Amino acid sequence: MNRATWKKLVVENPMRIEISRFRRKFLGLGGSGVNRAAFFLLLVCYAGLVLSVMSLQNNISPLALVIFQTFLFCLFATAMLHGSIAGERERRSWDLLMVAPISKAQIIAGKFMGAVAPLGISAAAMTIPTAIAASSFDRKDPYALVLGELVSLSFCLLVCAWAIFISARSKRPFMALGTTIGTLILGLIVLPILVSTIFQGERISNELLNFLNPFSVLSVLTDPPAYENGGGLIPLSFYGPVHIATYLALTALFLVYAEKTLSYPENDMSFIPRNQTDAGS
Repeated sequence: MNRATWKKLVVENPMRIEISRFRRKFLGLGGSGVNRAAFFLLLVCYAGLVLSVMSLQNNISPLALVIFQTFLFCLFATAMLHGSIAGERERRSWDLLMVAPISKAQIIAGKFMGAVAPLGISAAAMTIPTAIAASSFDRKDPYALVLGELVSLSFCLLVCAWAIFISARSKRPFMALGTTIGTLILGLIVLPILVSTIFQGERISNELLNFLNPFSVLSVLTDPPAYENGGGLIPLSFYGPVHIATYLALTALFLVYAEKTLSYPENDMSFIPRNQTDAGS
């Protein structure tokens, strides 16, 4: 991305207003009473998490908290972005965006930044209990912890891009929500269990299938000696850097494809759109 593109999509993007909207809706006291109640509930849960870690810090691996963070961020990203495009269509505000003096790439970038900002604040908040656990855990590995945190955050960006892509190909937010959650459960839980059952005893099949699964990666980083002593077939040095690069590449791919699919008519919502002219032409 050159300087002009960065300036257009980030610095001078009118859709940066999405950052304030997402922050008010999900991390503030604005909005409905339901939003305020949910916000206070999150604060109470967060306080409980910090107190629990403080009382059990000698027995809690910091990477276990990173695994928990990854699970939460998958839910938060899906909740925030499943209606990013489909919701605009349902509210009949999509036509206004289409005639506004902004590009489709700016719309996608604005929605993505809007969700990443509150998720970044949440990630910063999660560093407190993680640091508390790391300060006294006997088998802590600073390098593995930093690597695990980067794996978690990069996968969170991938989930954000995937949710936007699904929303761009859906007519209703509920449809986008179900599809996003369903595909995550299918890819992260159902298929690994199914294949491990079919190829029972074949370690290489299970390792290859779970290689891009962030929870599998974080489990390996939690106890590298156990992975090596157990006869891991994929080099340990592959765990972390390869995944971060892959997640970021897929994030860019889904964002670009989401922007491209916005050019197709609303009556062509298939996931592999036919080659048609721009909807606005």
